[in-house]
Amino acid sequence: MATPDASRTAPVTQDELHAYADDQLPDDRIAAVAAHLRDHPGDAQRVADWRRINAALRRHADAAPAEPPAAMVNLIERRGEGRWRAIAAAIVWLGLGIGIGSLGQTFGPRPDAARRIAEETRGAYAVFSPEILHPVEVGAAQADHLSDWLGKRLGRPIPIPSLGDLGYAFVGGRLMVSEGAPAALMMYENAAGRRLVLYVAASDPGDDSPMGFRRFDDIGVVTWVRDGTAYGVGGGFSETDLMPAARSVRAQFLT
Repeated sequence: MATPDASRTAPVTQDELHAYADDQLPDDRIAAVAAHLRDHPGDAQRVADWRRINAALRRHADAAPAEPPAAMVNLIERRGEGRWRAIAAAIVWLGLGIGIGSLGQTFGPRPDAARRIAEETRGAYAVFSPEILHPVEVGAAQADHLSDWLGKRLGRPIPIPSLGDLGYAFVGGRLMVSEGAPAALMMYENAAGRRLVLYVAASDPGDDSPMGFRRFDDIGVVTWVRDGTAYGVGGGFSETDLMPAARSVRAQFLT
């Protein structure tokens, strides 16, 4: 039986990538897979594609016809699993009957952006908060450069929120990957050495979600989605401890 440490450091398999895309991955492997996707943009893009296929199936499972167009079967078989051939007929229920190009235009908002950002925030915290020497790429002394760099990569303003009034000093940040696109991670630390992270990623323009709290074992995450951007504030804290930081971050992004 694998030890807890082994379960976190074992190489990521193809089956685990599929399980991550299907939201079926065991909790103790989420951080490892999230780290793998950060370092392997190709795999990150494939997982993003699979999630869009899943979303299309869920949203249109009540529609009608009979035989799937070949282009849609090919799209499904990008999963590389025989079981997905059987699901190909469900994609036809989209009522498109046209092919991969138009299929991509009908997917609409990504499925449950708040849940996605919560899982990615949790994974980022689990991977980077224990780091002593290299928790961030760009340190607090270069906060202005970090803000400009992340803003250019994400295509939107990325201010560096101040949480000093809550007892958290800014440590620095790094560029991340979310569904094959750039994302931002910022880290803060209090006087007791406890850290929390802010994770920012693009979402679809129509996505909107109120502030909410999720718990992953010993990690809490507050998320919200606004104007095509998803936010997560996470750490080893309770909802009571995290919510003031999340509200402060949201207010500073709105100014």
